[in-house]
Amino acid sequence: MAPGYLGTNCTMSEVTNTGSSLRPRSRRKMTQILAAAGQLFREHGYGETSMDAVALRAGVSKATVYAHFSDKRELFSAIVSSEDAERARALNESVHGADDLRARLSRLGRAVFDLLMAPETIATHRVVAAEAARFPEIGRAYYENGAARLLQRLEEIFAGAMAAGELRTAHPRRAAEQFVGLVRGDLQLRAMLGVETGITKSLSDTVVRSGVDTFYRAYVLNEQRDRS
Repeated sequence: MAPGYLGTNCTMSEVTNTGSSLRPRSRRKMTQILAAAGQLFREHGYGETSMDAVALRAGVSKATVYAHFSDKRELFSAIVSSEDAERARALNESVHGADDLRARLSRLGRAVFDLLMAPETIATHRVVAAEAARFPEIGRAYYENGAARLLQRLEEIFAGAMAAGELRTAHPRRAAEQFVGLVRGDLQLRAMLGVETGITKSLSDTVVRSGVDTFYRAYVLNEQRDRS
């Protein structure tokens, strides 16, 4: 079958690659700062991490940190945005290919699962959940720069697939939300709570496959199923 919308370069929201317009040396320092801050936030939490500590861990001066980020909230948002750029690339790569629709949905489901279950994602979720009541700004920043953008990308992918006749016409945002819920099952929650620390590939494959199959039955047109 033809690749269709789910097999092309999908039109996605523009992603701001943090530091892309900086000179190489400044870009390297920004990368050091983001990496150090990410480690410290996950190790000690948002409230207990200072800009001084970030500068020390990054091996740069405090003035250099403030030259790039005006405050801790902006630094945290930049970390989430930089991770979101990686998500965008992973999702875009997952929908390429000339194979059948179910296979492309399966790759997309696996990409979403891997993003949501990455150790860094789980660790950051825990930090935000623990500190959002005291620092509501990090809850907003995390959602707007992370989950909301992921859902927006999936919405755009599914809206295009619906327009191309690959998926039945429905509410693309709702389809995106349902897709995420189906392919992660309850494994992300179990991982966040420490209930499940050794999720096997066999288990994750089963959850993703089951989620994709349910989505496929709900959203793929009968005639499209016959061709897949």
